[in-house]
Amino acid sequence: MPFLNPNGHDWTNNYNLDGWGICLILFTILYTLFLLVCSFVLWQWRNHPVIHMRRPALAIAAVLVLHVYVIIILLVYPWNGFFPCAAEFWIMSIYLPIGIGLFQAQNQVLLLISRGQQILLTQDTYKSLPTGKNRRQYCWNAFILWCKNAKRQDVYEGFLAAGMLIQGKGDADVAWKVMVSLVIFLISRQFNSYGVVSQPTTPALCRRGWEWAPSIIWQAVWNYIAGPFLLYKIRLIRDIYNWRLQTTLAVVAGLPGTPLWLAAVYSDKLNAVSKYWVSAMWFAPGLIAMQLVAILGPLSQVYKSKIAQKETDQVLLEFADKKNNGTVPPDASVTTTSIKTGSSRGMMFNMESLDNCLNMKTSDYEPFHQFCAKKCFNSENVIFLDKAISFKREWTRIFNVPHQSINSARQTMYRVAVNIYLTLINDDTANYAINIEGHIKKELHSLFRAAATSIASRRTSTPQSPNFQVTPWDEAPGLFTNPGNDHPLRPLTRHSIDKGSSSTYLVSQTDVSDDSFADFPIPATFSDACFDRAMASVKHMLWQQPWQEYMRSRRESIPSA
Repeated sequence: MPFLNPNGHDWTNNYNLDGWGICLILFTILYTLFLLVCSFVLWQWRNHPVIHMRRPALAIAAVLVLHVYVIIILLVYPWNGFFPCAAEFWIMSIYLPIGIGLFQAQNQVLLLISRGQQILLTQDTYKSLPTGKNRRQYCWNAFILWCKNAKRQDVYEGFLAAGMLIQGKGDADVAWKVMVSLVIFLISRQFNSYGVVSQPTTPALCRRGWEWAPSIIWQAVWNYIAGPFLLYKIRLIRDIYNWRLQTTLAVVAGLPGTPLWLAAVYSDKLNAVSKYWVSAMWFAPGLIAMQLVAILGPLSQVYKSKIAQKETDQVLLEFADKKNNGTVPPDASVTTTSIKTGSSRGMMFNMESLDNCLNMKTSDYEPFHQFCAKKCFNSENVIFLDKAISFKREWTRIFNVPHQSINSARQTMYRVAVNIYLTLINDDTANYAINIEGHIKKELHSLFRAAATSIASRRTSTPQSPNFQVTPWDEAPGLFTNPGNDHPLRPLTRHSIDKGSSSTYLVSQTDVSDDSFADFPIPATFSDACFDRAMASVKHMLWQQPWQEYMRSRRESIPSA
């Protein structure tokens, strides 16, 4: 059997099982297995901070939907004439846009995360809108309020879904583009014998008809308008994860496919090439590159994180050995001693420097906060530590007030703790929840979820005030003296807490007043140490990478004498 069939892809009803055809089949099988394994590993690590922020479910969905199309185009040559023109028309008009739309949503995550972190950095508080006098104004106000309170990724995906419906990338019953494709399919004799326009042609010429114009148009819009516009919007992002580079590669990888496909379909000069590299296969390199970037990009960052963790563990072990051998003072600790490493990371800066930055609000606090927001996309961790530290300080102060009622003090501090829980820990209400271990979050749920459910229940059972704030309450005067007490909060209802779904009811300031917990049974385990384990977890995560990266960048920016 020759490696190449002399006739190549000739649209006859014969399978091309020559050497090239078998290679394509084997590559498809191996690549599919590789992609499935990588997707499984990515899903297994979905709670890792680096992957969690990237919306792994969306990335995997986009990759797998696109992969079905990749499988089809890789097998076009072995299928030969058994791949009908009508099937390719529907795939190009309906199925492929779904995958591209999902991938566009996945590419937008970087921009949306960056903007969301800017909001956290400036402590922007969303305001509600007054109810309009008529239904149209009310609906518009409700829409604006939803846009401002929902997660920005949810807003984008909402607009994306609407666009997919309008452009035919959604449900066939309502998408006019699907109807347009159906009309084209029915009236064209290229696809059936009862059409009224065009003439029946060969399978090769069928791919050249005017019927493919809608597919060409949306490809041009996605690849040459939406993609470059996204690159323009993220041009100033400088993250430590190479996320912007990966997004750029994904967008650029999709650019050559359409013109090469058009050249292969409409130009006879490429007929010799098209015998073995079928026109649709020109999409394969770009789509494969997009898939690999979406899957291997975050996995590579997890690998680097694991390497850094091993180096940290090795440093701690070596430090313990030196301490036992007497080469370092016996009272020294890794939290107070900067340690040189033998890796490219250079020196590891001690934990005490981070503690001083957070507790004493040194000159590094604001630059480090900005560094976390702009380069690490985890400024919610800094905000959480700031509020938790203030919580412990206020606990000490309020319980030392003369003639202070213990019950009143506990109610006040519990109210503050629930605020921290709602705005920075609970996934259902926090725009950017801190990423902590499941068992720690479970402990916090046991302390505060019942109170959150009670707040939501009270909200849904009382008339809505015309003027309310999305944040559940304002802090009591003098309760926190540090800046940044207000944080964007998602809509909160009993339904959203119990089942994780959204609703239009919000928590008003009057719902969570000082008397909100007067009759609420505060758990006996509630104390000033309730956030300690979460603080330790978040602090270690900040110290391991963001703080080291920040300190190194600061040292590199200082000119040498």
